[in-house]
Amino acid sequence: MLIDIFSKLKIQSSSIVLGASILTLAMALTIISISSVNVVDAQQQNTTKTGNFNYTQTNESGNPEWINTGNWSLTGADSTSPTFEAIIDMAKPNGSAAHHHEVNNLAISGQPTSQNNGTIIEGTTTITMKEGPVANEPTTITLGEKDISVYFDPAKINNHFGNQSITGTVTE
Repeated sequence: MLIDIFSKLKIQSSSIVLGASILTLAMALTIISISSVNVVDAQQQNTTKTGNFNYTQTNESGNPEWINTGNWSLTGADSTSPTFEAIIDMAKPNGSAAHHHEVNNLAISGQPTSQNNGTIIEGTTTITMKEGPVANEPTTITLGEKDISVYFDPAKINNHFGNQSITGTVTE
């Protein structure tokens, strides 16, 4: 009889240990799963895309007026606080009147939206001009898998880039 009691206690304690082990394993897997989701979300929000501009700006007649080249960087395109920085070099098609602009201080209005395999970000930026920096310049950035377009509202910057988007490519 005493042996039967010890056998039952041994079976019950083995069941408790087994149950506790299964519960511990389930909790560990849940923590790992949650951590993985957070890491993936953080990586997606901190993804940096970079690329180049190489765009010919035309006048009202469709004739080349300026060549726009440069580099850009966009971090966190799917986040609520992406950053955008760019250098846009401009020159006449014959190479004269060369100058450059710096773009930064992106402040978005609303959330970035996904559309046609791309992300559209609307907000304002600061852009350097000959007379000095222009803050709160209405800006729309459309980022695709392989290309980018940046549109600056012409009203505040005296139609400097025309009424056209500056386009480029994604290199990374």
